[in-house]
Amino acid sequence: MMKTVLACTTALAMVPMMAHTAYAAEAAPAQAQANADAPIIVTAERRALNVQDMPVSIVAMNAEMLRDRGVGDLNDLQSQVPSLSFVDNGNSKFLNIRGVGLTEAAPNQSVAVAVHLDGAYIAREFTFNDAFFDVETVEVLRGPQGTYSGQNASGGAIFINSAKPSLTRTNGFAEVTLGNYARKQFSGAVSTPLTDTLAVRVSLQAEARDSFYTNRGPTGSAGAVVSSQPGNLNRFLGRVQLLWKPVDSLELRLIHQYSNVDSDGIPRNAYTAANLARPYVLNYDTTDTLQRVRYHRTTGAMRWDVFSGARLNVNASYQETRNDQRIDSDRTSTLVDPTVRQEYSQFDIRDRYFTGEVNLMSSGSGPFEWTVGATTLDYRQKAYLYTPKGTQIAAGNGTYMYLDAFRQNTALFAEVGYQFGRVQVKAGARYNHEVNGFYTDSYRTTGIYGAPSSYFTPPYQRFKNVTGRVLVNWKPSDDHLIYGTVSRGYKPGGITPTGDNYDSETVTNFELGWKGEFLDRKVTTSVSAFYMKYDGFQASIATDPDNPTTRDTKNINNTEIKGVEAQLAAHINGLHADVSFSVLDAKFGNLTIFLPVGAYGNTTTLPVNVGGRQVNYAPKFSAAAGLGYDIAMPGGTLTPSVRVSHTASQWSSFFQLPYHRMDARTLVDLRLTYKAERNWKLQAYVTNLFDKTYIAVSSTATDGIGAYGLGSPRQFGAALSYTF
Repeated sequence: MMKTVLACTTALAMVPMMAHTAYAAEAAPAQAQANADAPIIVTAERRALNVQDMPVSIVAMNAEMLRDRGVGDLNDLQSQVPSLSFVDNGNSKFLNIRGVGLTEAAPNQSVAVAVHLDGAYIAREFTFNDAFFDVETVEVLRGPQGTYSGQNASGGAIFINSAKPSLTRTNGFAEVTLGNYARKQFSGAVSTPLTDTLAVRVSLQAEARDSFYTNRGPTGSAGAVVSSQPGNLNRFLGRVQLLWKPVDSLELRLIHQYSNVDSDGIPRNAYTAANLARPYVLNYDTTDTLQRVRYHRTTGAMRWDVFSGARLNVNASYQETRNDQRIDSDRTSTLVDPTVRQEYSQFDIRDRYFTGEVNLMSSGSGPFEWTVGATTLDYRQKAYLYTPKGTQIAAGNGTYMYLDAFRQNTALFAEVGYQFGRVQVKAGARYNHEVNGFYTDSYRTTGIYGAPSSYFTPPYQRFKNVTGRVLVNWKPSDDHLIYGTVSRGYKPGGITPTGDNYDSETVTNFELGWKGEFLDRKVTTSVSAFYMKYDGFQASIATDPDNPTTRDTKNINNTEIKGVEAQLAAHINGLHADVSFSVLDAKFGNLTIFLPVGAYGNTTTLPVNVGGRQVNYAPKFSAAAGLGYDIAMPGGTLTPSVRVSHTASQWSSFFQLPYHRMDARTLVDLRLTYKAERNWKLQAYVTNLFDKTYIAVSSTATDGIGAYGLGSPRQFGAALSYTF
């Protein structure tokens, strides 16, 4: 690992010198990209800062960068942000940064990467992979964010900020995208002032696409195609915003967002030699698989300069979500493979929650800086689970479970800082208090569908914890920032439906970083090195894979994660390039657990010590790079560009059986963009140019054989947009 770090760091250090040579050579003049040289302003710590002045490992992209890189959701984002891993496993979505996050779909287990939409916390992962549509910026903060983002941010935080209404003029855009697999996407937004103090913005997106897979149904015949084709997509998103600014010191914003994602389900295949030989073919007994996720979300935000030098921010959000799924649990057909029995799972999950934050902060230019605030979360989820097998399907029997879960959290936080010349010292802390558990009407049955046979009576649990950070910044010059920080984050523990308790996770991070700017800010760099002590890693296992009520969660202590992250961006005349990488050494601490019966053919439970194994979703090396050049043409600019991303092999489980491994992958995307001098742009694209077939999702199936899902194959198409 050390050789890789030295090689990458040396290469990164040489780029400013190479950029200086290119600059001196006076490349052929070309029209610069819009916003290419404009600094990205981030607000994750409640203050508007240039990303290069923020003393944290962060990747930020504005709307132009997201479009040019083809980033439409979290799945696309992971290829652009080394250390970030996202796995969409249908009902569960595993989001991790530096190997810290969520790796198991356990009831009432919380996420550890805090995702925010327009400043408001998203409490559960069901809607994480919604599209980035009509957004202004996306910010990814790596490492524990235990002061401002609080609990559930021990791995990091992601802030998605939608474009705001304009009080000064009418503006907007319209875009249509067509591609293979019958892809059709229509997006648009319009913002207009209603009065001098009131403006509205309406944003819409509709998308449809066929599946990359072919489901041949129960018979598995080569010519058979059933109506249910898991992996297809049909979604609609809408957002309406009102912005009211009666005076310069007060701004109010009201946002309502609706999303409806409808498909035939998430495609998964049993991990067998036959399936791996024809990876995009499915044979499902269940011919009516589905996944439908719908939500309404209303957010209100206020910014008020209450007096000179102090600003009050208030943010409140309410969301209701419904998640319906029907899955072929064995991922195959009994007619194709007589050794498996027919089974399926049906989920109906409904949640509602309220989140709120209020903070008061200094807004002057003096050496003293301070912030105080409080947050709250009130979450409730009702989930129905039905898993019949074999003859139980016809008889209406099977395992039926109803869970009524809740989480209630409050927190107080504060941070102070003082500037001593070119050195700034900050200290922040957050007090977290949470109560979570299940209401006593939760029950399970193994008899007739819907008839309770036993009720859960688990106690609720209460957690209290103090997190925060100490930070020192030094600016030896206006173009360079050096920082050191010690930060701590945590994720609360909980209980499983059987009544077993598990403790909280805590992560302590020691980090050094440098950010620099060269050639009149045409070249920017960022490097950070870190060591994280990770205790209480929440690991879920099921002693009987066929019985979800046997799932138990344990804690693994003494896990260590260390690494280096670096990135560089250059915009010199018509040339624009970027490169970033992450090197991780992430190893589990000692814990002996038992491999379930049926996992990879074993007939008895086997003890396994996970100590020293690679942490889940923590590839040892990941990198991303892009290169483009603007060519001046009559009436506009033509820009060919290429992007390459690489992710080393990683594991989805500490058991590290063959079907838990996701092999290394290198993906190449090409784009050719013509941007007119006014208003419109045409872009042709090819993603996964070499049609790489790779496993993007791997998991243990209910029969212990294991299952996998593939990444997107080669796609191509074109997008035409008009901006006004």
